[in-house]
This record gives sequence, structure tokens and C-alpha cells, in this order.
Amino acid sequence: MKKILLLSSFIFICSQVFSQISATTNSGDNVILNSDGTWNYKNKTTTNIEGFGDWEVKYFVDEFGDPTNTGYITTKELISGSFSNSATNNADLLAQFLIKDSANVGLKLYEYKSNVVKAYSTKSYSVIIKDSEGKKHSMTCNIYKGGDRLYLDDSDKKNHISKFHNLLVKGGNLTIIITDSEYGLTNYKITVNGDGYKNAFNTLFK
Repeated sequence: MKKILLLSSFIFICSQVFSQISATTNSGDNVILNSDGTWNYKNKTTTNIEGFGDWEVKYFVDEFGDPTNTGYITTKELISGSFSNSATNNADLLAQFLIKDSANVGLKLYEYKSNVVKAYSTKSYSVIIKDSEGKKHSMTCNIYKGGDRLYLDDSDKKNHISKFHNLLVKGGNLTIIITDSEYGLTNYKITVNGDGYKNAFNTLFK
């Protein structure tokens, strides 16, 4: 009887192991497909993050300074980084995310910690992001005419979801390099940790 139970257990374990299939998503992530329809990232240690980590939910205010019902996600502290251009190298930079939804990922940059980066006409930038697994992701961002926010991987397509939003949902450290597309003389570099972002997003958009 014991031999039958052991053999049955062995067969069950083998069926579970061999029912898993390796696959690659459209975004280039390696995943394991399970027989029950679930999946996991391959070779990635997953943890259940509690709380918001470095992130928080805030609400825009009206003309009287009172909170509205329109919220956004940002980091609890301004993000420190550096920037370089034809006049300086590795100068101090501060950055602030203002994320209104999965398609609207805004980023404000402060050169020398106080000078807000603005655009008098629409300006495009190229972006390279290295995630916590060392993978690199490319996208574009724009500051629109008269604006002071860079919008990462924005689009006017319906139901668009920013690639950067998806990277934040996965968590871990993201190192971001933003380069002026026109001349390539100006670049900005920051690192942000995505742990807790998903919880903040789910709280704002229940």
C-alpha cells in the first residue's frame, strides 16, 4: 500500500513539473506557464510587497486649495539624480512623478534642484530603462508645447498602457536615462524603486 502511495505521489509531482511551459511575452519577458492557467516570471524572485514603499497617493486641489476627487500617484520624496549638457556634467537633478492613470505617466525634472525643465515648443526625448533584472527597455517621451512634464511612452490610442507603468508594476529598481532626441547633448539620469507602486495604483483605482 505504501509503495502505491509513493508511486502515486511521484507521478503527481512529475505531472506538475512537466506541465510547466517556458514562454516569452511580447515585451520580451521570460515566463513559466502553469497547467492551471497561471504564470510566473522565470528566474525572478517574487515577494509580496505590503504598503506603498516609496510611493503615495495624493489629490489635486481646486482654486481654493481644497482637495478634489482627482488623484495621482507620486513618490513620497523627490528623486535625486544627475544631468549633463554642453555646459555642465553630472550636475544635481531632482525628479517627481505625477501618474494620473496607466497611460498618463508624467515626470517633472528640476535642474540644479530648482530649475523646472520646460518646453516652449513640443520636445521629444529618447528613453532607456534598465530594470532590476538587467534588461533594457527603450521608449520615447515628450514635453508638449508650454508644458513642464515629460510623458513617458504616451499615446493617443484608446486603452493605451504606458510601458513604464508596466515596469513599475513589476517592482524593483529602475534606472532611467532620458536623452534629448534632437541634439543628444542633454541627458538626465535617475533611479526609482517600483516596489509598492502596484498597491498605490490599486488603491487609487479600486
